[in-house]
Parts: sequence; structure tokens; C-alpha cells
Amino acid sequence: MLGMTGALTALEPALATPVNNQHFVSSQPEPHDWQQVWQILALTGYVHMVYGTYMGQYGGMHTVAAWNIPVPRALQKISNHWGYSPFNPAFRSGLIQFERADHLLRRRGISRGRVTPEVLQALDAPIPSNPFPFQWVEVDKTAHPEHLKIWQVPAAPQGKAQGHWIYQTVVNTGVMHSTPDGSWPIYQRLAKTTMTGKFPIAVSLHAYHLLPAAERGIYHGYHVRWQHYIAPNVHFVNYFYDGRAIHFYPRKGYGWPQSAGCVEEPYNHARQVYALLHYGDIVSVLGHYQKKPVKNAYAETLKQTIIHDMAVSKST
Repeated sequence: MLGMTGALTALEPALATPVNNQHFVSSQPEPHDWQQVWQILALTGYVHMVYGTYMGQYGGMHTVAAWNIPVPRALQKISNHWGYSPFNPAFRSGLIQFERADHLLRRRGISRGRVTPEVLQALDAPIPSNPFPFQWVEVDKTAHPEHLKIWQVPAAPQGKAQGHWIYQTVVNTGVMHSTPDGSWPIYQRLAKTTMTGKFPIAVSLHAYHLLPAAERGIYHGYHVRWQHYIAPNVHFVNYFYDGRAIHFYPRKGYGWPQSAGCVEEPYNHARQVYALLHYGDIVSVLGHYQKKPVKNAYAETLKQTIIHDMAVSKST
């Protein structure tokens, strides 16, 4: 399943819309705003990583993400490529959790993790400590059965945090690559909602040309017929990207692509996952092209140096 408003195009319309969602519009921050906010959130426990660069053997510049908490190899690898920008998933995650901790949003509100005037004003006041543990959700499409795992690092004094996997379940992802690879923070959570949208069904070229223009399209290289649906009472919903969510949906089996883009779970697992997750938790969808990370001694040394500098800055 898939939910939430999205931009429509001629070939790839948004697949679903939750009935009770609102469109969110925010102005772009000035460059100095988000950089300053990143620094503040990193020193107050909301953002757990910064970036460093080094020159490789043949003169190329490389970037390494320096986490001040233990993270799995897969997260270390992909975060090296997120880049230093206001769209970085770890930065947006910290912003969302700050908004929640400082009560800048109502309980069921939608957060995009953007620097707003309200955020800047709140950062001028005393900053509450981050009440949320660090949690990373890995959705793995590399093999069947597809599965979801949650990595957690409980709040602990600097240098004493321990990370571990706390949950795992089999899941379904989207047909025709409709659950894209990438990383995003959870921006809205609903115990129950209604989703409506269009499900892509692959058809032959001959059948495609026989369909009315409004009922056909090209989706990720496939000729498809759009099948409209309304799904009421979708439970345990965690939206993370463009209407895609982790949630319960009844199926005869789980472990392979079946949805219109969402990550579907069995009921009991969905209920437990919903109880574990928080606003701002990072969701990473990993596809078949992901490769095992290669260790780089210099990058590891640089990462440890940056972590040490962050700890010194925080203590002073």
C-alpha cells in the first residue's frame, strides 16, 4: 500500500493518498541557517553524525560520515554518500525529533524536517534533551524473503552507548520497484487511516493501447493499467517517503513485492513495530545493487578523530 499526496506527472501519478493528510509547504532555509542548526543539534544529542573529507591514493576527495554512536556497516556505508546538506536524512531526523521534544507540532502533525522560523526561534531558548533513542530501520530487498530490522542505540553518556538489533520481521515491498532505495526519516505516524490511490498492473503493449488514456501509463519502464483502490482501516502506519509507509496489510503470505510502494507487515509484527518506532527514525530501503562495504583505514581514523573533536566541543 502507499499513501500521501505527491506531485502528479503524465506518466507516473502518485499511487495513493491518505484521506486525512495535509499538504506541507515550507520555504527553503538560508545556507547559514541549516549549518548552524546542524551544529546545535549535533551538540545537544539530536543529530549523531558529521562529515569529514580526505584525499585518496590518486588525489580524489572522499567523504566519510563520522557517527558518535555505534552503527551497522550498512548504515555507515550509505551515510558516507548522503552528503552535507539540509536534505541529509540524519539531519532531518534530528530536526523532526527536536520538533517533537519541543512540542512545535501537534500530536498527529506532519514534519518534513526542515529549518523553519519556528525552529530557529525555539533553538534560541533552552533546548530539551533528546528523549528518543537512535533507531534505524533497514528494509532489505536483496533477497527473498524480504525483511525489516530495527537497530537501536539507547540514550547513554558519551562513549558508553551500545547498539543492537531489537526487532526483525518479514515484509512485502512494492511491485515494479515502487519502493525505491534510499533513506528518509519517519514524518507522520497514525494508528489507523484510510488510503486511496492507484495500483499498477502490468499489461501487454496491445492491451495498453486498447485502454483509455486516463487508465493507462508507463511506470518504471512497464506498460501498466491503473487500478483504483480505497483501503480503509489501515493500521500501524509510519510514513517515511512520499506517501510510502511501514504498516499492516493483510496478505496470504509475506516476503516478496506485492504492494503499491509501501512496506507491509503481518498484523502482530506491525503492532510491535509501531510501538517501537518514533517520529524521526531513519528508514533505509536497500536494493539488490547494494554491495558489502570496503574498509578504509584512513577513513576510519578520520572518523574517530572527528568523533573525539565533537565530544570535546560538547564538554566545553
